Amino acid sequence: MKEKAVKKYISILFIIIVFILSIILSSCFNIVQPADKTQTETSLFPFGTTAQSAQSVKEPVENMIGVISPKEGDTVASPLLIKGEARGAWYFEASFPVRLIDSEGETLAVYYAQAQGEWMTEDFVPFFSELIFETPKTETGTLILEKDNPSGLPENDASIEIPVKFAIDNKVVKDTDPSKGEYFAGAILKQVDLSNNRIIVEQLINEPNEKIISPEVTLSGDCKIIKIILKRPEEKEIISEISLEDIAAGSEIGIIFQADGTARAIIYQEIVENS
Repeated sequence: MKEKAVKKYISILFIIIVFILSIILSSCFNIVQPADKTQTETSLFPFGTTAQSAQSVKEPVENMIGVISPKEGDTVASPLLIKGEARGAWYFEASFPVRLIDSEGETLAVYYAQAQGEWMTEDFVPFFSELIFETPKTETGTLILEKDNPSGLPENDASIEIPVKFAIDNKVVKDTDPSKGEYFAGAILKQVDLSNNRIIVEQLINEPNEKIISPEVTLSGDCKIIKIILKRPEEKEIISEISLEDIAAGSEIGIIFQADGTARAIIYQEIVENS
């Protein structure tokens, strides 16, 4: 009887020991278990942002590309010269697509902007493009510069849009209006002084009674710089806005002066002989 009681006591003790060991092992297992995946991601990306949502955040377009010309609201005509700079990630094989559409969504021109330097960089790289297009049917349109996306994945798409006006009648700049005290003079461009908003010229006297102008010509705040390409023998004109830096020193220019003596337009003409 006594032996039976001892065996029962040992059995109960064994059960208690097993129970205690199971509790200890369970505690150790919980300690070495990795933290919840969601909690881990939240700790890596503060303010509740997970790894997945962080990857979907795009760089703002304005931090990727900047357009020098044309500016929003500029009046443009063919050929349209496009200048600016974009980060290397905007390019693929040193270029990216450029489109011009009218206000009805009709495509007027499609071409590529070309990097003017090493494009495989995170820095900004200058670009240039030229669009040739027929006279639009609408007065306004949009220039679209698209990030090159060889992957074709929608999440990698990006673009910048610049609203522009079209010179429907090729009158990018109005003719000289003598009734407003305006006058025209021909000159040779000697120097561009953008810091003082002026140019230095040497006047060409083409008419006996032509008004004498100062060698220092101050530009008005909205002075237009116009390039006219005259194609011969068809005598077809292509007119566009350019910058003063596009006109080489020594070139002949025309200047439309306002009554206050400031220039409201600088006109540069280039003649192209077609065989």
